[in-house]
Amino acid sequence: MIDVTEAAGSNEALVLKLVRSMETGALPESIKAWCTEGFVWANSGLALINGQAEFFEQMSRGGFANQIPILKTMTHFSAELIHIASKGNIVFTERVDHHWDEQGRDLMTPHICGVAEIQDGKISAFRDFYDVACYRQAPTEVQKGFDLVSFKEAQSNGTK
Repeated sequence: MIDVTEAAGSNEALVLKLVRSMETGALPESIKAWCTEGFVWANSGLALINGQAEFFEQMSRGGFANQIPILKTMTHFSAELIHIASKGNIVFTERVDHHWDEQGRDLMTPHICGVAEIQDGKISAFRDFYDVACYRQAPTEVQKGFDLVSFKEAQSNGTK
């Protein structure tokens, strides 16, 4: 889980808040609030997203699961921050993203180097670089006793 207090400065905090919003399910609201209208979102091997309108159009068509079949059963997301650094309006993150299903299987686990650009206090570019072999990885085993409702509750409370 992303801990926004690990940020050094407002630019790092903004980037961590955006990643945290992916964990809590608040990404659409966060894109509206914290990204420029024309922000660019790039993911290795996927089509570039140019602007909020394109982002919301993609989400209405099923999001990244339309391009990455392994994500079709994804119910929640979490990330582990390994490193964060910034200089001026550029923020770098190293993290491991987890894409979970309702049984607690980790469907896809890319190790990511992310680069964000900040413009006038908003994210204008968010680029994630990783090995696209993760698009074909085998999910982990089902976690015995996993409870999706409890997991999401703990995540929203910041305790997971």
